Amino acid sequence: MVRQVLSSIFLLLCFNFVLGQKTTFKTGKPTDRTYYTQIAYDNVGGKLIVPVVINDKTYKFLFDTGAPNLISKAIASDIALRDSKSISVSDANQKKQLMNLATIPFLTIGNVTFKNTSALVFMDTNNLVFDCYEVDGIIGSNLLRKSIVQIRPKERIIVLTNDRKKIEIDTNKGVDLTLRGNQSSPYISIKLKSKKSAKEDVLIDTGASGFYDMCKANYRVLEQHDVVQPVASGLGTSSIGLFGNSDQDTQYQVKIPEMEIDGHTFKNIATITSGDDNSRLGSDIFEYGDLTLDFIRKRVYFHPFASESNLMERHMGLTPTVENNKLVVGMIWDDSLSETVNLGDEIVKVNAIDVTQLNICKLLTEHSPFKTSEILDITLINQSGKTYSLTLKKY
Repeated sequence: MVRQVLSSIFLLLCFNFVLGQKTTFKTGKPTDRTYYTQIAYDNVGGKLIVPVVINDKTYKFLFDTGAPNLISKAIASDIALRDSKSISVSDANQKKQLMNLATIPFLTIGNVTFKNTSALVFMDTNNLVFDCYEVDGIIGSNLLRKSIVQIRPKERIIVLTNDRKKIEIDTNKGVDLTLRGNQSSPYISIKLKSKKSAKEDVLIDTGASGFYDMCKANYRVLEQHDVVQPVASGLGTSSIGLFGNSDQDTQYQVKIPEMEIDGHTFKNIATITSGDDNSRLGSDIFEYGDLTLDFIRKRVYFHPFASESNLMERHMGLTPTVENNKLVVGMIWDDSLSETVNLGDEIVKVNAIDVTQLNICKLLTEHSPFKTSEILDITLINQSGKTYSLTLKKY
C-alpha cells in the first residue's frame, strides 16, 4: 500500500475553542446516578472517533478534551433543535466566528445518556475537518466535567464513569488537574528540563495532532530563562484549525531534552511554537501510555508502557500545509532553502509519489513520511510554474 504524506505534518490540526463571552455551557447531566461504560474508538490519523446516539440515530464524533461539545448543522436540523443565541468563538489559531449555542435533549455515549447538554452548532456544510474525518460533531470537556475518563490506546477503549472504584489507577501517583473556562478545559503542570528546569501549564487536548505544542508566549519566557533554545526560526503557516489556516507568523523549532509528566520522563521532544494562547499535549501521548482524567477529584494519572520514553524527534527544513486543496510549503526553516523555495510553492511529488493524484482527505488521515523518513526527495512547482526538485534531510 502506498504511504501517504500528510497526517503528522499538521503540527496544530486541532479544535480547541475560546468562548468570547459567558455562556451556560455547564449544563446537562447523566440520567443515571452512577454509571460506567466502555466506548470502543477508532484511531483515524491520530484522532479518537467515537459513536454517539442522538434521537435513536448513531453519529461519529471526535472525542476532544480541548473543545466544547459541537454538532453539525445537519444534526441540528435532524432533531429540530432551536438555537438559543449566537456567541463569538475562537479556534486554535485565534480565528473568530459566530456560532449558535443549542441544548441537546438527550445524547448517549456508550450506555450513558446525558440530558440537556449544551453544544455549539457548526453551520458550515463544507469543512476539511468534518469531511476528512467523517465526523458529525465533537464530544468536549463540558460533557466530561463531572466524570472520570480513562483512555486505553492498546485496547482502543475510552472508559467513562463517575465511580472511581471501577477503574485501576495508582493513587500514589497523579498530578493536579485544573479546569478552566466555561467549557472546563483540563490543564496540568509538566516539567521541562534543559540547561535549567521549569514547570509549564499545558492543556490536555486529545483533538490536537502531535505530542506537544508550545505556545509562543510561553516560549519567550522559557527561552529567556535558558529552559529551551530555538533550533531554527521561520515565517509562514503550519497549522489548521476548525476555521481554517493560521495567519503567517514567525515561529520557532524547539528541541526539549527532557519532559516529565506525572513522574514519567520523555526525552528528545521536537516541537514548533504556535500562536495559540496555551501550550498543549496532543493525541500522540497515547503512543506511550494510558491516561486517566479524574474531572471529579481534579487529578490526572499517566500510566506509561515503558520506564522511559525516547521520542527521538528531529526536524525537516520545511513544513508543508494544505491550501486550496493542495499540498504547499507552509514554513521554511533552513536558510539555505530560502534561495530556492518560496512559501506557497506546491509540492507535487514526495519520494516519487504523485501527490496531486491523492485524495486530500487521505493526505490528512494516513501516515506521513515527513515523520517516519530521514530523507525525502520532493518535487515542487513555484509561483511562476517552474518545476524543481530538492532533497530534505532531518536534523
